[in-house]
Parts: sequence; C-alpha cells; structure tokens
Amino acid sequence: MDKPEILVVDDEQEMLVSYQKILNRAGYKVYTASRAEEAFEMLENNHQFSLVISDLKMPGMDGLSFLSILKKNHPHLPVIMVTGYGTLEIGVEAVKSGAFDFIEKPFSSKKLLESVANAIKQIFPANEPANSEIQEGFENIVGISPAMHNIFSMIKKVAYGNGNVLITGESGVGKELVARSIHKHSLRRNHPIIPINCGALPEQLFESELFGYEKGAFTGAFQAKPGLVELANGGTLFLDEICEMPQNLQVKLLRMLEERKIRRIGGQKEIPVNIRVVSATNRELQDALEQGWLREDFFYRINTIHIIIPPLRERKEDIPLLLQYFLNELEGKYNREIHKINPKALETLRQYPWPGNVRELQNVIERTYYMASSPAIRSTDLPSYLTQELNQKSMPNLENLSFKEAKEQILENFEKEYLEINLRKYDWNISRTAEACGIDRRTIHRLIKKYRLK
Repeated sequence: MDKPEILVVDDEQEMLVSYQKILNRAGYKVYTASRAEEAFEMLENNHQFSLVISDLKMPGMDGLSFLSILKKNHPHLPVIMVTGYGTLEIGVEAVKSGAFDFIEKPFSSKKLLESVANAIKQIFPANEPANSEIQEGFENIVGISPAMHNIFSMIKKVAYGNGNVLITGESGVGKELVARSIHKHSLRRNHPIIPINCGALPEQLFESELFGYEKGAFTGAFQAKPGLVELANGGTLFLDEICEMPQNLQVKLLRMLEERKIRRIGGQKEIPVNIRVVSATNRELQDALEQGWLREDFFYRINTIHIIIPPLRERKEDIPLLLQYFLNELEGKYNREIHKINPKALETLRQYPWPGNVRELQNVIERTYYMASSPAIRSTDLPSYLTQELNQKSMPNLENLSFKEAKEQILENFEKEYLEINLRKYDWNISRTAEACGIDRRTIHRLIKKYRLK
C-alpha cells in the first residue's frame, strides 16, 4: 500500500523540519510549503494528498483564509489547523469552517500523530451513494428525509475525531441516540459511554457523582468511589441537559477538559483522564449564554462540533418509516398481529404537529398498539387529542395565535394526556413513570400539580 501523502504548510522552517521527522518516522510521505499560495500550486499538481496540516498565522494569506478556499476547491480533503497564537475561539472557528481538528503549539509527537491518524481514517468519496443504512436507519435512528441524511453523514464524519460535540434540538428528537451513535462509530467504541442527566442530579451531589471521592472525604464516605468522569476514561462522557449543570461545576469540568486531569473530593492525587465529551440541550444557545445557563468559556470547549436535530414537524416524510419501526418493535415484544395503519389514521398522524417529537410519536403508537383490536390501526384507535375535530374544539383560535403561543397550547394538551396515560400505565408509581418517560421525578410532580391530576 502507498504511503499516505501529507502536505504541511508553515512559514517557520524549523517547524517544517520537525513535521518531516515526526511524520516520516510514522510512515507518512511529507511535502512542505512555506506559504498558502505555494500550497495551492502543489495541490494543483499530481500529488494525491490524504491530509493537509496548516499553521493558522502565516504571512500573506492566513490559515483561516487558506482553509476557506481549500474547502471550496477540495471539500473532502481533511485539514488540521495548528496555532500557537490564537485563542480557543479561533480554533473552534477553524473546526466550524471545515477543519477536521486543531492542535495548539507546543504539541507532542503523540498528539500530532493521534490527530493525523484519525484524519487519515476518514474515507468519504465525493459522490457517496445513499445506501439502505442511510435511507432507513442508522442503528436506532430512523429517517429518509434530507435532514436525517445530513445527520447520518455528520455522525460518520465526526465519529473518528476527538472534538467535543454539542447536540441541540427540542425534547424528544433523539439527541441521546445521536450521541450513542457517535460513540459506537468512534475509535472509543470499545470503552464505555457514560450518560449523565444534568437536570436530574441534585446540586449538592453533582460534584461527588462527577469526580468521585476518597474515603473519609465527608460524613458517610466510608469507602472511596470513582466518579462518572473516571468511569468514562477512554470512552465518551454524555452530558444531557448540559444547561442545567451548576456554573461552579462548569468551571471544574472546563479545567478537566483543558488539563485532562481530575482530583476526587478529599483526594490529593491528580488522576489523568482521556475522554470525549458529547453534550446535549433543548435550550436555545443564545438564550443560554445571555441568561447565564452556560458560561461562555465552557460553551466554547463543548461546542467544537455542533449537530442540530430538526423537530419531527419539519421532516414529516420520516413519520411512516418511524411508525413501521415502532410497530415492528412492539410486534417482536408482544406478538400481536397489529403491523399496519390505515390511510385515514396515517393522515391524522402526518398532520399533527408533534410538539413532543419522536418520543411523543413512539408513546402514541405504543398506547394505540395496546388499544387497537384489528390488524390495522384505525383513526378511532388514536388518542383523542390527535384528531382534528378535538383540536379545533380545544383551540378554536389557533390561527390567530403566534407560532410560539400555538406551540405552547398544543404542548400543554400533549403534556397532560401523555402524563395521564403513563401514570395510569404504571399505577401512579412516580419513580417507574419517570424512568419510563425519561424525565426526572421533580418534573413529574410539577406537571401533576400544574394540571391538577388525581
């Protein structure tokens, strides 16, 4: 097999010599250029470069401008940006502009080779045909819409890197499924993914759960306990509802991400950790920053790569495939011959705006599966709040409301019926209902009080 060819662009001759020594020893064939303009000339020659490594600050055309033009002319060529001058924000901007990774000077040979190896492993043909995996599902993520094609493509692209990922989208769109898929396709897949629901942990226990503690660190600490960060070592730490994390913990986690070390509560020894952080939130990022839910420095660290999952109402072509997926799952569990849905019921489901997204759709199908008595689900089997007649009665002035007001009104109807269905299903056992719905006990109690459920 031919050696991968790497083009290195740096105006410092000593750095070019160092790159050549490190990369040649690792089995790569290295070409060098001292200016961006020289690099473009080399790219137009016959060399089949597998990777470009570029300094960020150079005379003439700087690294970001070089990257912008390079990605337009060679969109599938991975680029690693190197800087000893810029701030973290500039490095993040480089990744957002298309760089595979960025590393800061001075860097170790190990850090450089790790980043290079991850970039080389990317194989993305320019005209990759859509295959059945992308059209029908990516593990447990299902969709055929262009929006979901983009999500599947993003997962494949970011999985092999080490950049921290922030996933945003409304509640119920499947952010944790995307996080788990990124981990499963990454080089960390043989190590654990540790999920943490930042909204479910009491603030006074958050630090000990995250970083662990030593024996005798506080009353009741009868033995040492590793924290969740330590348990994720080598793998992925998934921080769900990241905006609910207390600010003092954001500071400590930021320090961990920068130093790659932690110290247990009551401990003196620093413990090295090697993790990738994937975070998720349903909040608007600008609001989260302006209102202080997220520290700006912490935000830049966790938002190296941003994946936005669209709501179900914006990709309704996925609904029939999701319906069949959920029905197949239920049939496999309960062996009832209900495996299709009649056209009228399907149209009802397609027209409904789904404020609870895929999670709400799954709950509706599960409830309907229990209630239906024929091989095909009929519109009369669906929950009453989905029908157009009931919506028109309960919201006669919907057309006069703003989008936000209409969404809130529909969401309230959904929340009430969704909660009633699950509370009855689990005999009003709050813990079991919270676990089944994927929300914490405090939220259950708040909604019961809000809607005066009995």
